[in-house]
Amino acid sequence: MSFPPPAFPPAAPPARGASSTATRLLVALLLVGITAGYLLFVFLSRGIWADRDATRVTFTAQTQDGAPPTPEAMTQAVQVIKARLGGIGISGAVATADVDTVAVTVPSRDLNTDAVRGLLRSGQLHVRPVIHAMAAKTPTTPVAPGSRPVPRAEQAQRIADEKELRQSSNPSIQILALQYQATRCADDDALAGHDDPQLPLVTCSADGKTVYVLDKSVLSGADIRRATSDFDRESGWYVVDAQFTDGATGTWADFTAANIGTQTAFTVDTRVLSAPETLEPIPDGHTKISGEFTADSARRMAGVLTSGSLPVTLTYQSATDETLPATMLSMLLRGAVIVSGLGLALLLVGALVYLLRRGRSKPVEAWPPTPRW
Repeated sequence: MSFPPPAFPPAAPPARGASSTATRLLVALLLVGITAGYLLFVFLSRGIWADRDATRVTFTAQTQDGAPPTPEAMTQAVQVIKARLGGIGISGAVATADVDTVAVTVPSRDLNTDAVRGLLRSGQLHVRPVIHAMAAKTPTTPVAPGSRPVPRAEQAQRIADEKELRQSSNPSIQILALQYQATRCADDDALAGHDDPQLPLVTCSADGKTVYVLDKSVLSGADIRRATSDFDRESGWYVVDAQFTDGATGTWADFTAANIGTQTAFTVDTRVLSAPETLEPIPDGHTKISGEFTADSARRMAGVLTSGSLPVTLTYQSATDETLPATMLSMLLRGAVIVSGLGLALLLVGALVYLLRRGRSKPVEAWPPTPRW
């Protein structure tokens, strides 16, 4: 007995061949994307495999009288240097001290050595009344700064000689020193940062155009609570805004009230930055220090005054290229690149095995099957 074929064949199952091809294509695209992302990450982070270029700037430290500094003074100097470097955004810098030498290592080969030298000036600010001022004499030939390091004994003797000549209380000697100093404003100043604030001072302006006889200091950098840089629209120059401490505010108010119409000099490391005329009493302890600053030099000066003066005077010796080891962050990134590479390799092997196994699967028979009667 035979049966007629069914009127409608049963529904065909899903096509396994087409589904397998789509899956393999999707897996392949995913692997290509992951591999491309990893290679891009390796390319962008290629700098982590190299050591860091750096510049090492070395200074010789001396006290105000030219004697060797104490270990406590050197420790304090390193702390002040770190504060100043951080204040202007130089990160990663390392400052070390050894007996009478201070070394500052900055992770950059494009370092403005002059800027670092300016930043590491002693920063001894004094406010001194102006006794007399006159124009400096222009030298007939430019004087080149000395490159030979001065021996300590010779430097100490030079400081003592300068003090004897330029910090005398005798008016006759002051006039002679004034005339002599007017011919040396373009020279390096051996007394820079070593002047005694309790004695008068004969010195030049920072631009070398004026020479002054100044009275003893009435305020110092230790009396400044904070200092910031700002642009003065009236003068068209950047200035340093200084705020005195509570105790110094009263002293400054009394001094300005008693000296209206006279000049007061703001000296940093012996040189006069500015000598404005007092026009009215200043009772709030706020003052502006001008000096034809640029934006960078005003910011550096504010950092110098805020961090306090160095307990020693630093004399520039040399600048050399250095190589620093990788940072902790670079080491972590190196590990991440290696681990990610191993993980990607395992993923590629596993995906390859999967694709090969899918490719060897038994093909699906044609549908509908041939009826057998």
